[in-house]
Amino acid sequence: DIIEQLKEINPTKDASRGIDGEYVDGDVPLRAIWRMVWTSAFDVVSLGASPIAGPSAIYQDISNPPIATNIIDFIPRAQTFFPTSIIPPSLLRAEVTTRASPRKNMPNRVGLIFESVKLQPIEFLGQKVDNLPALNVDFTWPRSLVEQVAQYVPALESMMDGDENADALG
Repeated sequence: DIIEQLKEINPTKDASRGIDGEYVDGDVPLRAIWRMVWTSAFDVVSLGASPIAGPSAIYQDISNPPIATNIIDFIPRAQTFFPTSIIPPSLLRAEVTTRASPRKNMPNRVGLIFESVKLQPIEFLGQKVDNLPALNVDFTWPRSLVEQVAQYVPALESMMDGDENADALG
């Protein structure tokens, strides 16, 4: 498998170092803006399943760890088949804000907790529309509610503290 071969020659043995924002010497190998050129991750691959629009570019901005912002530009499907003289360009940008953390015992893997999504129209039929209001969805309020309830439910409190011995609810 080519991924395993690439893994063997990777010169960065602890790529997730400092991704949680707790870095001492400022050495954070993933701090940058990255363009995704290939993935097998189902959540990303499934973005292309819509018959209406599909991703045209996907970036990840990790310039301020632990915040990692996924930037996904969507264009209408028809735009991929015809020149702009027939179908003027349209673009919708999604910014998915996540909180990154290293995965335990996996120094080259990063876990992400979704915090918010912002959908911003950028262009519609060749006209700039980035002055239109964005649609913002905040995912942090349910966690805040669970944290408040957790102080009264021991099993929840253990899970919130990351206790590996805590049993899952249910």
